[in-house]
Amino acid sequence: RATAFLHREYTTKLYWWDAVELARRLVLTGFVLLIPEKYGFLRLVVATVVCTTYPLILTVARPYKRVEDHVLAVTTSILLILLFLCAGWSTIFLGIQERYQGADPADVMGFGNLNHLVNAMIAVVFGLPILLLAYLTYTGSIEAKRQREQERVLEETNRALADAALEMEGEQCTF
Repeated sequence: RATAFLHREYTTKLYWWDAVELARRLVLTGFVLLIPEKYGFLRLVVATVVCTTYPLILTVARPYKRVEDHVLAVTTSILLILLFLCAGWSTIFLGIQERYQGADPADVMGFGNLNHLVNAMIAVVFGLPILLLAYLTYTGSIEAKRQREQERVLEETNRALADAALEMEGEQCTF
């Protein structure tokens, strides 16, 4: 009972999933820093690979009891993937500008100004959570409606049972 907070939101079969989540966080925040700084792009590649495999594993394993938790975990993983990809693109863009002084990064990258990429990153960072909130609000309203319908049916059933019990009290049983 004292450790229930560690596995309460996971299915019984995958009660240990929190350890997997912590390992993923440790890789993204700790082990990636073990790669020398001069290989900064390799750090981004490793982080992107970890973030890309995690939602796939999440989707196959389905460790969460509630669908909303699963959707939130996958959405945040996708957000991280997009941010790491944008960081990689900006690193490539700046590398082209630095190494090839006369070259136009737009010839390779498709955009000539890093502001476009930064604006896209900002739009994703704010847009995806707004979409997630809209989805969760929608599913919450559907769940509330379903729950009200179940309560109504239960109330009608209880009323019918009470009426039947009253009728049976009025009749005498003869054998």
